[in-house]
Amino acid sequence: MKILFLTAEPPWPLDQGDKLRNYNLLRCLAKRHQVSLATFVDGRDVGEWRRPLEEFCGDIHAVTLSRKMMIGNALRLPHLPVTAAARASRRMAFFLRNLTRQEKYDLVIACQLKMAGFLSCCFVPGKVFEMTDVLSIYRARLGRVARGPGTRIFSIFEQYKLAFWEPRYARLADLVLLASPFDAEFLRAKIKTPVQVLPNGVDTEYFRPLPDADEPVLIFYGHLRYPPNADGIVYFCRAIFPEVKRVVPEAKLLIAGKEPPPEVRALSRDRSIELPGYVPDLRAFLARSAVVICPVRAGAGTRLKILEALACGKPVVSTSIGCAGLAVEPGKHLEVADEPADFASKVVELLNSREKRSFLARQGRSLVEARYSWEAIGERLNTLIEGVF
Repeated sequence: MKILFLTAEPPWPLDQGDKLRNYNLLRCLAKRHQVSLATFVDGRDVGEWRRPLEEFCGDIHAVTLSRKMMIGNALRLPHLPVTAAARASRRMAFFLRNLTRQEKYDLVIACQLKMAGFLSCCFVPGKVFEMTDVLSIYRARLGRVARGPGTRIFSIFEQYKLAFWEPRYARLADLVLLASPFDAEFLRAKIKTPVQVLPNGVDTEYFRPLPDADEPVLIFYGHLRYPPNADGIVYFCRAIFPEVKRVVPEAKLLIAGKEPPPEVRALSRDRSIELPGYVPDLRAFLARSAVVICPVRAGAGTRLKILEALACGKPVVSTSIGCAGLAVEPGKHLEVADEPADFASKVVELLNSREKRSFLARQGRSLVEARYSWEAIGERLNTLIEGVF
C-alpha cells in the first residue's frame, strides 16, 4: 500500500514518547509498504532530522508552524482542545488537500489528537487515527492532582472539550488505534468506529540487560515538561524519598529528561538528587541505577519508560496508573504501590535485596521480549491495517 503518515513534529530525535512511538510505527510500516511523511516543523528548523527518516520514507513533506503561530491558533479557536487548536493550520490543510488529490494514496494515518482533524482534508480511501491515548482520561486524572486552582480549572475545561471532541475526531477514521486496553474500552463505549489496541513497544536490541548496580541509586526519567512526569517526581521527592533516605541514608536519585520546569529544577537543592538534564543515551544512567521509579499519578495510555527499564533488566516500582495498560503482574515483573509509605517500603526492599532485584529483572526482560518488542508491535500494526483495508 501507499501510505501517508501525519505527525505534529518530525519523529526524530527520539527524545520523547510520542516521537518514539511514531518513529517505530513508521519504520515498521516501511518494511512492507511505501510510506510518505507529512509533518510540522518550527520556523527555525534546519532539517537535521531528515537524514535518519530518509532511510525508509519515500517522500518527506514539512509545513512550517512556529510557536507564535500555534499560540495564535489556540487563541483563535478556544472551543477546540488546545493540543488540536494550536495545530489547526490552514497551510497544512491546503497542502494535504492538494497532495492527496495529486498522489493516489491508499491509506492516511494521523498520529495523536494533534493531527486528527486533518483526516477530513485527505482524499484517501482508508483513514486511521493513531490516537495513542484518550486525553480526556489524562486531563481528568491530572485535574485531581494539580497544584493550584488555575491549573486545576484549566484541566477541567480541557477535559470537557476533549470529551466532546475526541469521539468526533475518531469518527473521521475507519480505524482507531490506542496503546492501552483501558483507553480502548472507554472509547468503544462512545463510538461505532472500530477501535483496536496497539501497545507501546521497546527496542529490545538497543535496550539490553544491564548489570545490577552496586550503589543504592534510583532513577526517574522522561520528558519533564509533561505535567504527569513533573507532578510525579515532585510528589516522590516530597512524600516518599525522605522515608527511603531515613532507612537507606546513602540513597541517591537521578532525574533525567529534557525541559525540567522550575519546580523540578528546584529539587536539585537536595544533594542526594542529581538532574543531568536531557540524556541522549539513557543506558549509561540506567547502568548506574539499582531501581527505576515511576511515581506518576496522572496520564493515560502506557509508559514507554517502564518497558525500557524492563528491557534493561532493571527492577521497577510504579504506581498503578504508571503501569496501567501493560500486561505486568505485581511482584513478578515489577512492584506496584499507590500510597507513599507502601511505595517507599517497596523501594527500600529492592535496594536491600539483590535476589529480589535479580528475579524482577529476569521476569521483566522475558515479558518485553515476548510481547513488547517493536518488531512484534509492527507486525500487529501491519496485520491490523491489511485486515481492514
